[in-house]
Amino acid sequence: MDNPYKMSYHIEPPQGLMNDPNGFIQFKGTYYFFHQWNRFQMDHSYKEWGLFISQDMVHWESRGSALLPDREEDGHGIHSGSSIEHDGKMYLFYTGSKKDNGIRKSHQCIAISENGHTFIKQRECIHTPGGFTEHHRDPKVWRGKDNWWMLVGAQKSDLAGAVALYSSHGLLHWNYERVLYDQDLDQVCECPDLFRLGGETDILVCCPQKRFWTEDASGKREEVSSYASYIPGVFQEERMSFSPAQPRKLLDCGFDFYSPQTFLDDKGRRIMAGWMSRMDDAQEALCPTRDFGYIHCLTLPRVLTWEHGMLHQRPIEEVFGLRHDARAYSEPKGRFSAQNGQFELCLLRKDPHQPLSLSLRSHTVYITYCPKAQILEIGRKNWANGEMQIRKLSLDALSKLQIFSDNSSAEIFVNDGEAVFSMRYFTQEENLQIVYEGLQQGEYLEYFAL
Repeated sequence: MDNPYKMSYHIEPPQGLMNDPNGFIQFKGTYYFFHQWNRFQMDHSYKEWGLFISQDMVHWESRGSALLPDREEDGHGIHSGSSIEHDGKMYLFYTGSKKDNGIRKSHQCIAISENGHTFIKQRECIHTPGGFTEHHRDPKVWRGKDNWWMLVGAQKSDLAGAVALYSSHGLLHWNYERVLYDQDLDQVCECPDLFRLGGETDILVCCPQKRFWTEDASGKREEVSSYASYIPGVFQEERMSFSPAQPRKLLDCGFDFYSPQTFLDDKGRRIMAGWMSRMDDAQEALCPTRDFGYIHCLTLPRVLTWEHGMLHQRPIEEVFGLRHDARAYSEPKGRFSAQNGQFELCLLRKDPHQPLSLSLRSHTVYITYCPKAQILEIGRKNWANGEMQIRKLSLDALSKLQIFSDNSSAEIFVNDGEAVFSMRYFTQEENLQIVYEGLQQGEYLEYFAL
């Protein structure tokens, strides 16, 4: 059975449910992307680490299971974490979940590989220190000046979200140091990350989460609110402190983006990818890929930079190697059909203060810019109820628009990556029409099949 939603240059699971990206690393010349995986069902009842490898982050090969929940410390789930290379070995750090009579116990665990294929779990693990609940997870490790550092997403005993800081000299034995950050992180902080950009700015990534109850005609149900954010500032190793320089901001303005992770490759690029899903219960239950035995995917890898006091996210340059059958459109308005759902659109504007409208895949996705209101509006059709969902961004000027569509996703890069909107969408395979209006003299809307 042909699958019209199958992605071409995004990572999807061969079967089951995929969620958080984990352990991103370039090891001995190969890119490794681990991920949370339930290979048995399309729900969150089971967690292991799956693995994809690549030479270019565009063409991916599934290597199946990497870490299984097969010992006491992690028997109820292998949850998110990170990886580093040291002395020619790959070290994986992950959260092992254990439950006794339904009571959660978290351990930060370690596995080591010399070849990138066999991962040997170590006896050493971190137990949750005092002052925290067992919502203690998602270790992110990096090398500092004199030692190794680890961040763990946490919930304090007062049920407030926090980021915990650990240190180590040898990677196997870790010391809890302190709460690094705990300002306005809801009930739990997930998937923390910390890295330097531009030589002097440190970026602290936090994913705040809270749970609450709602009630309607069908009864009461628990819901989860969570999002990916970042805080520019300065991490001082000697003081073990993080000082914010700007307010916390969204990492992605779209509908589907969560639990991002970054790594540094051998070109010196800080590369990030995220889980391309924040589906609500109805959307997840009615996601069309379920008919093909799998659900969810990861975003396109992005290069992060810090320029003029702003975070920029740009697609990895390797994706441009997929371009073929280029076309350019210069009429003030027009319509045309894509070859299929895999394409790139690019527009450099001569006058960034003019209005623009653009719709993709027969109006399944639309983009409008209103210069008078200084609002960029992005909409997509909700496959669960058929209604349009909308996201808005205050924008003084629209100077560049770059859109990457796969067969059931779109990532919209605004003003050379000053903002990004990520989304899943699902439409019929034949819905390929693209409609635009608002091109000025000398402007070209470029189309590339991918």
